[in-house]
Amino acid sequence: MISLFWLVSLGLVVTAGAGTVVAYEVCRRYVLGKDAGLWAIATKALRQSWRQATVIGLLAVPVAAAGILTLSYLPTLGLAEVWVPLIVVGLFLLLLVFWCLPLAARFTNPTWRQLLNGLTLGLTTPSLTFLLGIAVVLGGVAIWNFMPAVFVMPGLILLWWCYLLEGFFVARGYVQPEPKEAEV
Repeated sequence: MISLFWLVSLGLVVTAGAGTVVAYEVCRRYVLGKDAGLWAIATKALRQSWRQATVIGLLAVPVAAAGILTLSYLPTLGLAEVWVPLIVVGLFLLLLVFWCLPLAARFTNPTWRQLLNGLTLGLTTPSLTFLLGIAVVLGGVAIWNFMPAVFVMPGLILLWWCYLLEGFFVARGYVQPEPKEAEV
């Protein structure tokens, strides 16, 4: 369900950021075990983060365009000359989509602060960012080799990433751990 919603929101460039924020919030609720209706979560996340998510999502457009332009030089220049720019573009897309947008969903800050925090966290925790990059590449390979995986892989990667981020935020003291409900 998350993958399908996320893919539909990515279809329109303007809704890509907001759709990612909503998908992250749905994943976050699932990871934390909070039960709420999908529609209620989506509308609340859209109300709270629409502007920031749209701005951050639209910032990803020129970065993606630079990646497409760089990729278009592949036949003439060869992989050796295109490899490094593609990695840099991929890194910035990864930071924008998987660090900055979840911060916009999770915390209330001005947009420039969300971007600065997301880029800082992504670049200062290379192990998590590298692990995420590996997951995205493996998900891309799975989708390339088995097209129906497009309906499952993005949601699985986002769910896994949400689980890691929530643990990261609690471990660093950015948020308080969710209280465990007393068992009767």
